[in-house]
Amino acid sequence: MRSVAKAWAFLAAMSLTLIVLGHHYGGREGLLFALTVALGINSFVYFYEDRRVLSLFQGRELEGQDSFGLREMARRLAVKCRVPTPRIVLLESNSPQAGVVGRGITHGTIILTNGCLEKFSHAEIEAIIAYQIANIRLLNTLTFAVGSFIMSFSLFITETLDAAFRLLLVEKRNPQFFISNIITRITAPFIGFILRLSIRPSFYQAADTLAAQLIGDPKMLATALWKLESYAETLPFTVPMSTAHMFAVSPLTTLRWARYFIAQPRPSERIRKIIGYYPV
Repeated sequence: MRSVAKAWAFLAAMSLTLIVLGHHYGGREGLLFALTVALGINSFVYFYEDRRVLSLFQGRELEGQDSFGLREMARRLAVKCRVPTPRIVLLESNSPQAGVVGRGITHGTIILTNGCLEKFSHAEIEAIIAYQIANIRLLNTLTFAVGSFIMSFSLFITETLDAAFRLLLVEKRNPQFFISNIITRITAPFIGFILRLSIRPSFYQAADTLAAQLIGDPKMLATALWKLESYAETLPFTVPMSTAHMFAVSPLTTLRWARYFIAQPRPSERIRKIIGYYPV
């Protein structure tokens, strides 16, 4: 699948770059060191990135009583999609939002906030879960994991440089002042460009199409996306920027520099592709 090919291509390109630089600057020892680092990065991304992302949200896995019938809903949709039933993790937040993490068809976890359960109908929740299972079936979760690692690594470097810059030059300034994170702001367009190279809008649209087929009601999926968009603007859910692309609708605002890290197509475009018109 295209999303998987892109993920492995980015990992291969990153590994090759490290190996070439290691050989150029360190000879045989540098080559061996770079090869070890590259293998370590690839192993971490594939085996542990999904766990790292889940640890950022401190949610609880759905176990025991399930008054909303989420596990049965996920099981039924997973059977139709021919994938193992994913885990469901609930987050304590009134902001409706839903995402998915994983590294393959057999390792998927759906993230739902309590706001979704409180503010969405049973059919809308089913549409949201169908969309996340579609991402698992299409292996978009591996691409999301690679994108998360790229973002985390890049932002770690820029934020570290920003912190050093503040200590050296502007230690007494307000941390929210523009110059306090000027390096991150300057590099944000480039980091966002790399993210969107690895995660294409077509990946989300393919998941939309498959999810609509799973539930047999495209308009219900369109309604769920429209409501998620509305709540993202009026009752935003705060997430690490490196994970925003994993959610059905981006929780990042379009009004500040974080907009460069929005990988999802506009909900209006997705809804038009699903049902042919917008708004719902």
